Amino acid sequence: MKLIEDFNIWWKMPKYKDVTIPARQFGDIEIKERHGSNRGWPGPEQDVKYWVSLENGWAVGIITPRKGNASFPMYLMRS
Repeated sequence: MKLIEDFNIWWKMPKYKDVTIPARQFGDIEIKERHGSNRGWPGPEQDVKYWVSLENGWAVGIITPRKGNASFPMYLMRS
């Protein structure tokens, strides 16, 4: 599965239509592993509850606050 196939449910929402989301650049990259908790997340954010590691060595997560817009942090994984 590619990142676009997994994250497009959020990225296709009308409120994100004209928003620049840097993680979209990795849309065609294959997902190596999916994570349903913050465990192992390479960034400082404690509120990432779902994230994926990609074949290109990057991690992309989603932060979904109760109010406001979601954010999609990304970090290069340490080797």
